[in-house]
Amino acid sequence: MRRIAASTLMPAHGCRRTPDERDLKLLSGRSIVVVAADQGLRRSVAFALEVEGYTTESYDTVQKAEHSSRGALCTIVDDEILRSEPQAATQFLKNLGARAVLLVDGLSAHKAHVDNAVLTKPFTGPDLLGVIKCLIEAAK
Repeated sequence: MRRIAASTLMPAHGCRRTPDERDLKLLSGRSIVVVAADQGLRRSVAFALEVEGYTTESYDTVQKAEHSSRGALCTIVDDEILRSEPQAATQFLKNLGARAVLLVDGLSAHKAHVDNAVLTKPFTGPDLLGVIKCLIEAAK
């Protein structure tokens, strides 16, 4: 599990650069899936991504998000989902592996059993975009 905080997103790692034409070709036709029980969080995350040109799909359960997540660029999962549907969410995250970003509140005791990125709440738009850009770089 990679824990990512704003202070760890260093420009030397290439994670803060703006998308170029290669990135846009990679992204075309692929969305980012947002899974959160809280509608306000889903809307906020989706808005931050859409402003930057990403296409998003939002769901309130992992069961509803399963099909869309298979072909998605990545899936962002709020840790509240782990508390509300622990078995389904754990399996969902295992299946996604490195294509998942888990949003945690800092008090969560999330077990390191999958290779996903972790972003601690509260986070800013640039923090979220930095994690997404790192995932894009890793997928190349």
